[in-house]
Amino acid sequence: MSIKQIRKTPLFAASVMLASVIAGCSGKTEAPAQQAAPAPAAAQSGSADTSKEVKLKMVLLGSKPADFDAVYGEVNKIMKQKINATLDVSFIDWGDYQQKYPLIFAANEDFDLVLSAPWLFYAQQATKNGFYEITEDMLKKYAPQTWEKEPKVAWDQAKINGKVYMVPQNNFEYSYHLVSIRGDLREKYGMQPLKTYADYLNYLKTVAEKDKAFTPSLGASEFNTIELLQPNEWSYIVPQLPIAYNLNDKTGKLFNYTETPEFEKFAAQMFESAKSGAWARDALVSKIDKMQAFKDGKLASVEWNLGTLTRAKSEIMLKNPDWKIELYDLSGDKKRLSQPFINNGMSIHATSKNPERALMAIELLRYDPQIHDLTNFGIAGKHYEPVGDKQFKPLADSSKFPPAGVSPWGWNSLNERLDSTVAKEIEEFTETWKKNVTVNHPLETFTFDDSKVKNEVAAVNNVMNANGKPVFYGIIDPAKGVQDLKDKLKQAGIDKIIAEMQAQADAITKK
Repeated sequence: MSIKQIRKTPLFAASVMLASVIAGCSGKTEAPAQQAAPAPAAAQSGSADTSKEVKLKMVLLGSKPADFDAVYGEVNKIMKQKINATLDVSFIDWGDYQQKYPLIFAANEDFDLVLSAPWLFYAQQATKNGFYEITEDMLKKYAPQTWEKEPKVAWDQAKINGKVYMVPQNNFEYSYHLVSIRGDLREKYGMQPLKTYADYLNYLKTVAEKDKAFTPSLGASEFNTIELLQPNEWSYIVPQLPIAYNLNDKTGKLFNYTETPEFEKFAAQMFESAKSGAWARDALVSKIDKMQAFKDGKLASVEWNLGTLTRAKSEIMLKNPDWKIELYDLSGDKKRLSQPFINNGMSIHATSKNPERALMAIELLRYDPQIHDLTNFGIAGKHYEPVGDKQFKPLADSSKFPPAGVSPWGWNSLNERLDSTVAKEIEEFTETWKKNVTVNHPLETFTFDDSKVKNEVAAVNNVMNANGKPVFYGIIDPAKGVQDLKDKLKQAGIDKIIAEMQAQADAITKK
């Protein structure tokens, strides 16, 4: 069976996913060598000249952990030895990424490598010439393992106008959104385990009323996945745009979801939830790292994907074993997609002075066992302990370099490990999803080229920030807020975007 044939079945995605679900837990068992040999004149990648030492600036998401410099000091020893290059890493905080990520390109900041994904404006930045084109010849010369091991469909997914601007991950993942709550609080206030989203809202309301030591939540889930998309079996093409398709409609008809009855119901629900105290009053403008706040015992709940939530649970179990952390999939049997290869990847900045060496660095991040372990788990014996070939055990210092939490998802590979403390729970969720909810759709790997509607896309993005978020966080009366949002979207050119997107989508569905 070919890769293309395999790709069409959700069972393939799910079976691979058992080894890769947490989107960044991989590697072998040894700590890196402590001494660095003199830099070679040519690296292992073809005949690339590495005689000149270079420093590669890399941009990742999140916050810099306490032991980052120590861990990446070890990474750089190996990088220096193998390709005569080192990494200089900067971070964009989660609370700022939707605004600041596009700005580093608009301001033409000096960097070489950056995490990229559809949820990180991949297509938009590619059509704005933000990324360096990665050619087949470059891959064969500077990243031969990547070229050999990456499924062809991954390169197809990464193409914008026939050109590749990303090295995608080479594994599948589920990014279904769940909620994690303090089960000890649930029990304290006499509530049963959660089954529905209404149960979750009741939990938030109860915490707001009875326990002032906690902020119940920080508001709407990312891109309203839990409250709007998953319950309605919708999927989007570009997360930042209010354009979706129904997973049960194989024709791929796109629609503006703000014009649906489902959206009006959602807006009313968010308004009532906000009034009940379900999230902080300043949630719309909050820059708080919600996952860190949950781990610190300040939040009573948090939503995210399975990998992120189980990593947090594992860390909390080490530090606060008396807390009872519970994960719930509130979308039940609703149909969902597994993620495409391009859901995480690495791109090279268009203005990089060392694109070849940057590509060589991506290769090492993915396939050098020591570097892969270091960037995912930290230093063996200090931050984690290998458990066989497929799992790892976090140690007491793992909070100083959280496992797979320091933005290594752009170099996910098939060597990922599962956290042994939560592996059973991960497998139970993924087995259930594999059997009951994972489906395929002709548009699941569609990447939108917005070059013909750039102005409209920018205008709609502005409207979604200015008029959409107040609706999503329930801080405006939905009767007025929804109509204003629809009107502003019309004025911004949403219909023109849908027409262009539909034309490109039809070319795929008609195949």
